Amino acid sequence: MKQTGMILASKKKELFKYNTQELKFVWKTEFEKNITGISRIDNFVFVLTSNWGTYSTTLIDYTSGEKKWTIKKILYSIHIIDDTIVYIDKTGATEEIASLYLKTGEEKFRTKLGFWWSKRKTALINKKIYLFSSKKTMVLNQTTGSLTESKLPSNLDSKEITFIIDEFQMNVNTLPSSEAGYFPIIDGGGDMGGGDMGGGDMGGGDGGAAAGGGE
Repeated sequence: MKQTGMILASKKKELFKYNTQELKFVWKTEFEKNITGISRIDNFVFVLTSNWGTYSTTLIDYTSGEKKWTIKKILYSIHIIDDTIVYIDKTGATEEIASLYLKTGEEKFRTKLGFWWSKRKTALINKKIYLFSSKKTMVLNQTTGSLTESKLPSNLDSKEITFIIDEFQMNVNTLPSSEAGYFPIIDGGGDMGGGDMGGGDMGGGDGGAAAGGGE
């Protein structure tokens, strides 16, 4: 969804969409807490707000500016698949893979990950969500949330892959900028990198600070 002449920007507690060609605001949306990050994936805008160390993510309709839902989470490594969002939830030292219904924000499932001693990558390949490191590979059941031992498709060696831009990210128009530390669509699994270099497994997501938006 290419948007020539459109920008998204925020100032403290207000997010707005601005038409730079017509020099007018398309919409403005107010928040109770300070905005610390914005990212857009097609017609969905993810807004991170914070107050005294408590973070919330709100889903905004890109066309109208309408708030759809808010949850008290930072969403890492977002993948939108049909009517659901699959993401990584990092709470303290615990990592879980979770799913939300895109329309309501209601949780569908949540499963603890077991990549304790190795860096984990997340990727959508052949319409399947894989979580893998140099030591093991798991595939996600997108209905139940269960994880089972697996292998990557032929000729993809999990021991050799250092970065990956997966099927989902290849079809996203706007990747976050590398200006700061909150990247909802980046893995946040610990690998290094910046948002404009790609998506998926390039770190920086752990910081929970500001984020880049896009057209």
